[in-house]
Amino acid sequence: MSEDWGKKSDGFTLPELLITVVIVGILLAIGVPSFQNMVANSAAENAAGLIELDLSFARNNAITRGVVVRMTPEAGGFQDGWTVQAFTGGVAGDVLRSRDGLDDKVTVTSATFSNAAPIGFTATGQIETTGTLAITTSGCTGDMNRTINLMTSGQIAIQEATCP
Repeated sequence: MSEDWGKKSDGFTLPELLITVVIVGILLAIGVPSFQNMVANSAAENAAGLIELDLSFARNNAITRGVVVRMTPEAGGFQDGWTVQAFTGGVAGDVLRSRDGLDDKVTVTSATFSNAAPIGFTATGQIETTGTLAITTSGCTGDMNRTINLMTSGQIAIQEATCP
């Protein structure tokens, strides 16, 4: 018999380490695509939340100040950022809030609203022009895209939209 028999091992053997590395690799290969989908899904949700927050902010300020408040997208669209600004007698006044661009995966489109035709709320909180904003995200799954409907009353309704 060898004198090493029954002695406690101080480490891992090469086969044990290789098996562990293979198992970790398999788990990563399964988990990374799911994680990427989760990130894309949350980007659409975050974008819709920011836009809804600033639309409510613009409407509340219009009512509180008794003036028109407009949310104007950057020249490239809402995905590049926007500004919330008060207007008195048609003249631009205070910039109330300004946002930088959204996540690169997010696109915001609208047939109604643009840099030349911003979203506006009257002093009574009504919308100047009704319309929708479509928020789409590359790489999302399920119903994670969003559509924001702006109604005459100034109400903001967000609906889920199917990912491509």
